[in-house]
Amino acid sequence: MIFDFHHHHKIPDYEGVYNKSVQEEFSPEFYSIGLHPQDINEDWESVIEKVHTAAKTSNCLSIGECGLDAFVNTSIEEQIKVFKSQIAIAEELQKPLTIHCVRRYNEVITVCKGVRIPKIIHGFNKRETIATQLLQNGFYLSFGASLLNNLSLQKTFQKIPNETFVLETDTAEISIEMLYEKAAMVRGISIMELENIVDYNLKTIFRW
Repeated sequence: MIFDFHHHHKIPDYEGVYNKSVQEEFSPEFYSIGLHPQDINEDWESVIEKVHTAAKTSNCLSIGECGLDAFVNTSIEEQIKVFKSQIAIAEELQKPLTIHCVRRYNEVITVCKGVRIPKIIHGFNKRETIATQLLQNGFYLSFGASLLNNLSLQKTFQKIPNETFVLETDTAEISIEMLYEKAAMVRGISIMELENIVDYNLKTIFRW
């Protein structure tokens, strides 16, 4: 099955996990929900309560996007508080974390030490050394549109183990089928082989 790990397509029967905010009424078959670092304000604790409530439904497969971002105005200390509150929800409900990270990989790794639920860095497009560091610390990597043209990222994608990745479109105006085709070509395998690999990883992440 071709499945989009993280997307923003408002199509009810789309095969993937929609990134939903607490304000949205749109309710697709599967979604993730969380408080993004760029949306943190002084009222974040009440938003986290809403995330907690929404995350209890069977349609919610993941907590996120949540994480740390070097370019938002909120202090790293406050971001870590918000991140930890969502990790607590994910651990309570035994649902994976969809993590947003911008130039805070060391901090994300530190905060997630000892977290046993699946942890997925979404939209990964960094250098091989960061990929290696994340994989050594038990993270999955979700690859998106950057995989289509970024040669350095393609080399990284070629090398990582089968059991460590998923694929996503995020906000890019591309089809998930196009991404599967490119990913299969980069790894030198058939699309069917790639589907089987990703399907196994999704079943592991979501405990299907």
